[in-house]
Amino acid sequence: MTISRPLRIAHLADTHLGYRAFGRADPETGRNQRAVDVERAFEAAVDAIVAADVDLVIHAGDVFHQTRPSWAALRCFVRQMRRIEAAGLPSLVIGGNHDTPRLRTTGSAFDLLEMALPGVTFAAGYELEEARFDALDLTLHAVPHGALANPNPPVPFPELGRRNVLVTHGLAPGVKLRGGHQHEPGEETLSGVLLDAGFDYVALGHYHLWGDQGHNAFYSGSTERTGWGDEPATPGFLFVTLDGPDAPPEVVHVPLPGIRPMKTLHPIEGEERDAQELAGVVLDRLAALELPEAMVRVELRHTPRPIRREAEAILRRETTDLVWSLQVYSPADLLAPFERGAADSPLADLRALFGAFVDEQVAAQGYDAPFAAAFRERGDRALVDAMRAAEATASEDDAA
Repeated sequence: MTISRPLRIAHLADTHLGYRAFGRADPETGRNQRAVDVERAFEAAVDAIVAADVDLVIHAGDVFHQTRPSWAALRCFVRQMRRIEAAGLPSLVIGGNHDTPRLRTTGSAFDLLEMALPGVTFAAGYELEEARFDALDLTLHAVPHGALANPNPPVPFPELGRRNVLVTHGLAPGVKLRGGHQHEPGEETLSGVLLDAGFDYVALGHYHLWGDQGHNAFYSGSTERTGWGDEPATPGFLFVTLDGPDAPPEVVHVPLPGIRPMKTLHPIEGEERDAQELAGVVLDRLAALELPEAMVRVELRHTPRPIRREAEAILRRETTDLVWSLQVYSPADLLAPFERGAADSPLADLRALFGAFVDEQVAAQGYDAPFAAAFRERGDRALVDAMRAAEATASEDDAA
């Protein structure tokens, strides 16, 4: 290998533009506050990247939160990536599971973005793609989520005499989900073959907590939190330096400023306490936090529903200046999605009916076990995608 100088890469992932939650409006724009928070986090990451001395930018998937992103999400992405183009930085963006349509004939937002951003290399389809950057003596091996979903996932090979970086989006073998993370529909587990020591670096997306998965493979983490499972995450991205052919990558995590705090309070026992007393305990804890911009939740244990509701009503009135949002829940709330089952929504009902249909076919020996398992998984994926599409259509950002 004839590489003469170190290579510095900015590695980010899981920006989830278009994510919305909590039903709170941004006072400046009138849009969903969490959607605005997510966009500002991405902008902060780009601020840091264009101000740094880097040679290449990699986005390892889940650019958007839905496969059909809102106009606001698309506009944000184009605006920020044009800043990277204007800085003269080559870049690669791959598709993650949130970005990738399950039906391959439906097209993708990236088909449009390729025209809007000619200086960006996209790999958002269903095959392995390789991008050569000869000025950097570098080959990028891009394995988007769509390629991982193939019956025979691709097996890239490092190219001799050059730096080789693999970029992919999935769950690495042996990752222990922490902080309430749950497996997602459509999630793909990475083959150990992809985490090959022959690559100089493996840039991973999907898991929102940054860290290494071997000497050369790293998750960058997300740039913002998108649920309570992300509470332990430190949103940000990575600066990666590749030196000689045998040197391990030097990786520095860059936390992003201005990220809205997320905090779970210690559970409170509601037994033998009235609503006023419970609310007082919560208010004292919120005041002690001194985090008026925080998202906070607290569990009330052994609290009768009428008392809990009265306490919630008090807290809604009294917490305006103490925290940005407060969620009060009980252990029953955590079980409710499983207990409610099919009755809560038409889509949930369809999923239950579909599962019952597959069970009936197996019992009648119409389907063998391998076919039934594959059919059940693909059918459930399709229904979940329908739910995401419905959410995207209803988005107030789309309406704007």
